Amino acid sequence: MIEAKILLVKPGSLIEEETGVDNWLMAVTQRPEVQYADVNDRNQVKRLMMSRKFGLDALQMAIHVVDDSGQPLIGYEVPSGLNIWRDYLKAIRKLMEQGKVSVSYGIDPYLLEMEQYANGQLRFTIRMELVPHHILTQFTIHARTFLLEILRSIEFLWFKMLHEYHPPSGLEISRPKDDGKDLFIEINALRKWVLELPE
Repeated sequence: MIEAKILLVKPGSLIEEETGVDNWLMAVTQRPEVQYADVNDRNQVKRLMMSRKFGLDALQMAIHVVDDSGQPLIGYEVPSGLNIWRDYLKAIRKLMEQGKVSVSYGIDPYLLEMEQYANGQLRFTIRMELVPHHILTQFTIHARTFLLEILRSIEFLWFKMLHEYHPPSGLEISRPKDDGKDLFIEINALRKWVLELPE
């Protein structure tokens, strides 16, 4: 069984404070995991919410995926991106319509590509847009399992951010319209399509 985990990027000042290293870039180079806060870690998410740059409309984030043996399929080699949850939903929607998709990944020049095969498999790639042969990750995986896990992780992120973690009093943090109702409707619609894929 694969597992997807949503990670939110910490500001440099928080990384320096937590690691004791004066230069956050050095800290991240030595230990890439220190740049991320796990969505399950209430204390780290609360600290992120206190940051000047934090907003639900601009989540700098990563989605890491490991396979059933614990090997990373999408790991630290793939950079974080701004609101990449949107890019994944857009890609799944286009995949549903066209069977093959290439969309922007975050705001940097990266592409997220997926191609569905008749045997129920999916080829997944993240590559540099300007240097297409520079592939950050590429693998073939059972489409239904992978896509359901991506949808689950995005739904989990938004459930946590909208219903479980509340911003400290006095902080105004932008929220999705209708408290994310449209987002959850879209995730459910995509899930219904994915459930029709071969088991």
